[in-house]
Amino acid sequence: MTLPAPGRSNRRRTMWLGCATLMLTTIAAVAVQRTAGAHAALPVAGVYAAGALVMAWLASRSTDHPRWAWFGSAGVFASALVVAALAWPAPAQVKDWASMAWMFPWLHLVTALSPAPATATGGCAARGAWRGPVLVGTSVVYSSILLVVGWLNR
Repeated sequence: MTLPAPGRSNRRRTMWLGCATLMLTTIAAVAVQRTAGAHAALPVAGVYAAGALVMAWLASRSTDHPRWAWFGSAGVFASALVVAALAWPAPAQVKDWASMAWMFPWLHLVTALSPAPATATGGCAARGAWRGPVLVGTSVVYSSILLVVGWLNR
């Protein structure tokens, strides 16, 4: 599906809605972590996964990246968060990996708002054939960082 190039007002709307989503996601995750106590791992992972999914939905409406890539990326993030929650459920461990989880919705926001020159070629081209796999691959790299750091801190 080919969408028209995103306009300036569409990008501005995505920026404001994305910033609000990021703020609400982070505040909700902190509130859940404080109120759930020792059993906060899966609820915190759920809040950040939901934030990544909402951000993917916002970004998919305003960029040239294929929609499947946004939702695939959110799925990778959600999977990594569930793995972290199941592997490191102790409150101190949740605090460690949750302090990095805000980057998942943030990455979607930054990717959606980072313009690529119209003349760019290769994997980072605004309308290139590799833009979907590069987005999903980037989410795999970010998810791996969370999981490796969590494993090193165990």
